[in-house]
Amino acid sequence: MKFNTFGKLSLASVLVSAALAANAGISVENEQGLFTIGGDVEYDLNFVDKDRNNQGTQDFSQSGRILVQIAAEREVANDHYLRVQVQPLLKSSGDVDLDDAFFAIGRQADWELKIGRFEGFDMFPVGQDTMLDFARTNAAGDVIEPYRMKDARGRGDYGQVSYAKSIDSLYFELGSLFKQNDGADKNAVFVRPVVAFQATDNLRFAAALEANLTADKADAANDYLGYGATVNYSVQDFSLDLSYAYRDFDVTGTEKDTSIGAVIQYKRFGLGHIYSQADTGSKEKMNTTWASYEIANVMDVQDFSIYLGSYFSKVDNAADDQDVGVRVRFKYFF
Repeated sequence: MKFNTFGKLSLASVLVSAALAANAGISVENEQGLFTIGGDVEYDLNFVDKDRNNQGTQDFSQSGRILVQIAAEREVANDHYLRVQVQPLLKSSGDVDLDDAFFAIGRQADWELKIGRFEGFDMFPVGQDTMLDFARTNAAGDVIEPYRMKDARGRGDYGQVSYAKSIDSLYFELGSLFKQNDGADKNAVFVRPVVAFQATDNLRFAAALEANLTADKADAANDYLGYGATVNYSVQDFSLDLSYAYRDFDVTGTEKDTSIGAVIQYKRFGLGHIYSQADTGSKEKMNTTWASYEIANVMDVQDFSIYLGSYFSKVDNAADDQDVGVRVRFKYFF
């Protein structure tokens, strides 16, 4: 795939017409532009076995959501465009959430300015992650995920702005993310510059940085510098992603997080592994592996798939905390 195409895809992360035409959905086009509505259903049957402090718990559950995508695109002179997209999530728990809600202006295969709620460039891909969770928890029992260069990637509660630019084989993205912390003098404002280079049709490199411009000692959780790199190699039905991320907290001076990931996708099978390490004076290591297989075209319906997924996560601590989970996912695009 040529990078000018990749750049267009990255800049126009919506591409509503292509996305909904590839699956299902309804589109209407007139002199005002293209309006589309569609979405997908994602429902899961889950089993998880967790071992915490040498005590095991087992949990059977059903979870999932319906995503509705509403998008509008208007093309104007000289390949310029305006785009709007919103994706409400209707969860089986009864909660209502939101994925994307943004407004974008730009020029095809050139530049884009985006504001609202969305995700930036993925610096730590996890591929076909039908079921993926982590065994490391804090004192309250909340899961602590490995650092994966996604804290300032987007979809925060207080908004964001980004600018992207494609030049031949290069793609630049400067994202910003706003956070709120009531205990700090200043709210956190993160910047996230990304540079990607499409070396060949099959090989891509990317590097990025995320930093808090208004670092405040009273907001220690957001006072850090993070950076990372990722490599993707794709040929026919095979894809390989290798990723690295590192974070250094400024206030404590002793807390450092490191993560290394590898993901393989071959046809309908996906396999991934993340090694992570949290150094707070003593090192706590965690290894997490996941796998997934897609059964496509169920009932001869092109937009209906069933995914079989599992994961295993183990922490190298005194209790050897670990998780094992399996999932059956029903996925349908409408």
